[in-house]
Amino acid sequence: DVALHFTCLMDRLNEQRLFQPDLCDVDVVLVRQKNTFPAHKGVLAAYSQFFHSLFTQNKQLQRVELSLEALTSQGFQQILNFIYTSKLLVNACNVQDVLNAAAVLQMNDIATSCQELIDSRSLNLTTVSSDMSNLHSCSILHTG
Repeated sequence: DVALHFTCLMDRLNEQRLFQPDLCDVDVVLVRQKNTFPAHKGVLAAYSQFFHSLFTQNKQLQRVELSLEALTSQGFQQILNFIYTSKLLVNACNVQDVLNAAAVLQMNDIATSCQELIDSRSLNLTTVSSDMSNLHSCSILHTG
């Protein structure tokens, strides 16, 4: 079964990303947050026009440093999770971060979906404090 084969392959690649980063061939570094995300160039390039262009122009690239203010660790992590698992968790606390990351990475379908959630006003988009104690109150709005 092709779908099962694809699912198993992506599960293994995701496990490598999470638990065996030495098997990944690129590190994406968010400079402002000082976070590093191991990944696979081919997987990133398949889902993101930004990464496709970057890796096509720089074939030997093993480290990508991004210092864009709009790109947060939380937003980028959700995008990575989606790329590897096809599941996107968006809530009132992270929808703007996910939208910004999707826009930067030229993942227009995700950016459009996030913008539609915001525009639909089904979210309570009051200012969210960065205090971790507030995160438990964020409800999950969309999983895919």
